[in-house]
Amino acid sequence: MRSKRYVIVDSRRFFLFITLLVTIIALVMFSIMSMTGAYSMTSVEHFEEYWIKQGDTLWDIAGKFAPEGYDTRKFIFDIKEHNKMETSMIYQGDKLLIPVVAVMD
Repeated sequence: MRSKRYVIVDSRRFFLFITLLVTIIALVMFSIMSMTGAYSMTSVEHFEEYWIKQGDTLWDIAGKFAPEGYDTRKFIFDIKEHNKMETSMIYQGDKLLIPVVAVMD
């Protein structure tokens, strides 16, 4: 069985197509590689101790300590991660390490 052979009828049009295809692929790759994450502009400098009071929730604590414009859910995740918490349950008298986030522009 013979394989099909393709013949380039218009070489100028073919090379234009290949050039455009390579350019589009390069632009897509450049865009993907230059994307920054939503939280890549932040860095944790140190931690602040916070003693949990009656009625505190992680949401309230994150609201007090998170920088303006910082996603509260992300900050709660950071608190839980740094305190090795598996659940969001907190108890009066416990100590939390709150990451102090400096937003870098």
